[in-house]
Amino acid sequence: MIKLKDLINERFEFRKDDEYQIQGETNSMMAFVNHIKNLPEELGSIDITNSTLSFTTSADKVEFKKKFTSSDKAKVIRIIKDLTIQKKKDKDPIYLWTISSYYGTGHKHPSEDSFYIQFRTKAKDKFGDDMASGKYGPLD
Repeated sequence: MIKLKDLINERFEFRKDDEYQIQGETNSMMAFVNHIKNLPEELGSIDITNSTLSFTTSADKVEFKKKFTSSDKAKVIRIIKDLTIQKKKDKDPIYLWTISSYYGTGHKHPSEDSFYIQFRTKAKDKFGDDMASGKYGPLD
């Protein structure tokens, strides 16, 4: 069942400096899924974690290079939906889905750029804050 709060802010907010309108974020999984469906095929690469852990490694990521086909998009959407369901079951729901460029705002053409998909939860934010504060010791 869709809740009213999920409908109120269902939109994708593009980064203001992204002339190709690829990078941005949303608080709605469905808005994010729609954005993924509309991405161009000509992306340098795009990667997404397939893990619900707060700290992930490169082994937890799935990468799609060069052509981002409809089949690839379907795989990414399946990962997004699976992670969203799992995080909800874990009682740490995703509240923000984002897509960003590894190159920042260099205005590279999407076919030359590498992108990554992330999600945010309260537990993941707390882990990041704890790491930054040195709670688990020095990072080096």
